[in-house]
Amino acid sequence: MKNFLLTIAGIVLFIIFIVGAFTLVKIIMSTPSVILASTECDPPCWYGIRPGQTNSSQVDEILRRQGVVNIDTIIGNEEGNDEITHITWYFQRPAVDGIGTIYFDKDEVTAINILTANSLKLADLFKKLGQPEKCWTVIGYGENREYLDVVLLYPTKGYLAEVVININNGSNQVKLETTTPVFRVTYFVPEMFQELWEARELLDISIDPQMGTFQAWSGYGMLSFERK
Repeated sequence: MKNFLLTIAGIVLFIIFIVGAFTLVKIIMSTPSVILASTECDPPCWYGIRPGQTNSSQVDEILRRQGVVNIDTIIGNEEGNDEITHITWYFQRPAVDGIGTIYFDKDEVTAINILTANSLKLADLFKKLGQPEKCWTVIGYGENREYLDVVLLYPTKGYLAEVVININNGSNQVKLETTTPVFRVTYFVPEMFQELWEARELLDISIDPQMGTFQAWSGYGMLSFERK
């Protein structure tokens, strides 16, 4: 009898664990990216942080009152005369995004870089930002794979989005769909686009902006690219 009761108790605990796990996954999956969750102001403003206007002290204050930022991971970089060049941090649950970085020039925000880590789909991004003005592509190489880095550009509005799509069998095309995940979103001062682009503050610093190709945005569907 004792063994039977222990077995029943074990089964009940297992069921509770499974239900709890599925509930947690459901909550995480239904939580929007911080790109969509920010409704205080219109892009390129994010949670009240405005490129070209907000300073580092104001950024620190805003980040610390956002429940999605892990305040213990906030790190600032200083270069001579206490000049802060960037602040970076990790997000925490319920946020589904990865890392955030904000860049400064003369203590004024120039760019806000959010690693959405594929928590955002293209259809949802376009509902928020609209269709891009043009795109930029470059081929990348990972472990046993070839991929295309596609950057959707809104240079006159002050934002861009980056998606990464695997290339099949040496093809020169990839497919962009409504469900294509977004890897990174960056807001910036529109007037500084060229300067920030060349300084690699709008992309992953390992990506050389000179290596890719600009082309017109043609919408969803097959996107062709050149092999150099």
